[in-house]
Amino acid sequence: MTDNQALEQEYLAMAAADLPATQREFHDIVEYMKHSTAIHHKEYVRTCYVPKIFTRSQYNHLAEDMRVLYGIFGKVVAEYFRSPSYRALFGFDPRTEALILRADLALSLLPIARIDFFYNEKTGDYKFCEFNTDGTSAMNEDRELNNAQQLSSAYRQFCSTHPVQTCELFDSWVDTFCDIYHRARGEGTPSMAIVDFLEYGTVNEFEIFCEHFEAKGIPAGICDIRDLRYRNGVLTDPAGRRIDAIYRRAVTSDILEHYDECGDFLEAVRQGAVLLLGDFHTQLVHNKTIFRVLHRPETMALLTPAEQDYLRQHLPYTAEYTPADAERVLADKDHWILKPLDSYGSRGVYAGVEYDQGEWARVVADIPAEGYLLQEFYRPYVSRNYGLKGETFGLNDYYNLTGLYVYDGTVRGAYSRVSLSPIISSQYSEKTLPTILVEDGTE
Repeated sequence: MTDNQALEQEYLAMAAADLPATQREFHDIVEYMKHSTAIHHKEYVRTCYVPKIFTRSQYNHLAEDMRVLYGIFGKVVAEYFRSPSYRALFGFDPRTEALILRADLALSLLPIARIDFFYNEKTGDYKFCEFNTDGTSAMNEDRELNNAQQLSSAYRQFCSTHPVQTCELFDSWVDTFCDIYHRARGEGTPSMAIVDFLEYGTVNEFEIFCEHFEAKGIPAGICDIRDLRYRNGVLTDPAGRRIDAIYRRAVTSDILEHYDECGDFLEAVRQGAVLLLGDFHTQLVHNKTIFRVLHRPETMALLTPAEQDYLRQHLPYTAEYTPADAERVLADKDHWILKPLDSYGSRGVYAGVEYDQGEWARVVADIPAEGYLLQEFYRPYVSRNYGLKGETFGLNDYYNLTGLYVYDGTVRGAYSRVSLSPIISSQYSEKTLPTILVEDGTE
């Protein structure tokens, strides 16, 4: 049993010692979340009673691994800019390619990202799920869930006997944002805006970020990307406030879908009138075709033997799906997952393990001939936790997904999700756990 498994068992034992009290406290946690700022499209964040616990040494080991991954991404992105033949591997249309190539790589490879993976707490192994560089989100979920934990007597008891830390994800991003801005534009205080298609965006989270920017003396606002105006070399919001820098939460695929409605924003970016964090080169990592490109011999040739071994260990097999793959996908349905090249929120994702054979045959028959990836399905690690299954409170098995927030190459925190089903998505039974780090003497 690993250290963090032992800590989780200790926490579960405290919860089991007085189950009626645990159920009452779980209800209080749920009620807190229902009235918290972690609300998206009128839905509150579902959770369980026991937080996700990592030791500092586990966390530091994963953070070091993210440095390896970040170095690999740097080589891939540089080669994309350098080589037309390598560029062609990604298959982006000319409009997307033009947006990517006008970015300045010297400012920041990936200003903000969340690297999601299936982490096996027993073995320490993991396989990547996706790389979120556009629209990286859910920092406020972790913050509010940790606030809600104060209502748990087990949490208070655990913290009284262990050195516990939570992840700070707001001020650290403000500091990173300012560092990149000063690298690009020198000293001075930018007026910034968080932009998205607000019908998609997590506006409550944007408001928390704005509070942290304002607390550090940086004027901040929220704006629908379509409402920005670019006149006489100046980008402004609908109130006429000048914008010097943008924290982009609008994902590239949504911008391309609404391209003609974003003309002022795009022109200001092209003219260098506003600093864009992150710029469109982040699409090279965000788009799921990166999984296919990383497997290519052209990519392996860019990497050191150690980097090649790292990818072989942690990257699931991925290839472009074609109708010729249907036979093997149908023959071993639990081994495969089908993903659209450029989506988020698990939209359009299908895993064979979720269907019976007849249903899976219908899914495969409906998959488009182009625009999908075929990927090895990695069954997530299972842990136990107290929560709801239907309307019944009790101890259940949950599949796990871990994310690490990386700000300008540095890991700043973790995001933990679980589900009663192997597909961990809000479309199914996804729940978010607060993440806590227990110090174990590791620097």
